[in-house]
Amino acid sequence: MFFSWPNHSPAPIYYRPGEGWSYERIGGGGSWRRTTAKDQLAVAKEAFAAEDWKTAFKASRRTVADWPLSDHAPEAQLLLAQALEKRGDDERAFSEYQNLLRLYPQNVDFEEVQARQFDIATRFLGGQRYKLWGRIPLYRSMSKTTAMFQNIVNIGPFSSVAPKAQMNIGQAWVKKARGFQISQNERHKNYRHAVEAFSKVADKYHDRPGIAAEGLFAAAAAYQQQSLDAEYDQGVTRKAIDSYSDFIALYPDDEKVAAAREQIKAMEVEQARGSLKIARYYEKKGKLAGANVYYNEVKDLAPGTDYAEVALQKIAELQPKLDSLRQSGTVPQ
Repeated sequence: MFFSWPNHSPAPIYYRPGEGWSYERIGGGGSWRRTTAKDQLAVAKEAFAAEDWKTAFKASRRTVADWPLSDHAPEAQLLLAQALEKRGDDERAFSEYQNLLRLYPQNVDFEEVQARQFDIATRFLGGQRYKLWGRIPLYRSMSKTTAMFQNIVNIGPFSSVAPKAQMNIGQAWVKKARGFQISQNERHKNYRHAVEAFSKVADKYHDRPGIAAEGLFAAAAAYQQQSLDAEYDQGVTRKAIDSYSDFIALYPDDEKVAAAREQIKAMEVEQARGSLKIARYYEKKGKLAGANVYYNEVKDLAPGTDYAEVALQKIAELQPKLDSLRQSGTVPQ
């Protein structure tokens, strides 16, 4: 059996590595392919203006790939990144913006490009999903988002968006710490990374009081959040209190000073609760001197609270016993 085909076949479709499938007219060249960098960039710009993001992407990518050293390559690389962003492929767009800053740092508006990268990373921080094959929204990842903000800081540590990018590194670690199905150790490690990121803001950008104050306050808050997951780790609570205290001392006119004082008071009450447990444990074991030390700590940490009232009552009850032990020559424990 024989099959016959029509005499006229449709225009050919070609596949080129790195470019994918494309429709091309008979006679060669392709409807969007040109023989010079200038002409190829013109195709990319025309397609971009017409919101034909696919053609703008292919034409600009070919300009960079075939004429990387031409005067037209930097503009083509910018169009390449912009076309990807317009197509909704934010992860690849971020990477191409990064290549633009790496390959052509003297030929672009550095601040504008970093601002575009910052906006992309911020969308992911806000919950946007990363895409499979650049098409299918699949998952969120604070680790990848952290890396994006870190890239911004690494390549432009003193750009206009770098301080906020450093802040958002900390925010991404906090979000990761609050994630589900992670171990307690992993949670605490994430909070430690958050504290480190926020502390870098306060240190690196100390000459910018607004952002430095924000970093120090956020570091204290991250310590505090970690302390809520570590009931018996009084050291973390102490670090949180110290950080809030440093914030108040360094930025006494900041609008968040009142909030910092409230948080210190709340943590001191929490410390008092922990010390009360320790005091009761020592008393139960017959170590009255140790119990007395912790009961006194409770009344000093949280005066006027129920914890302090209990501590004062216990101190009064223990005092005669401690006096008796001293009078008898027994060294109280």
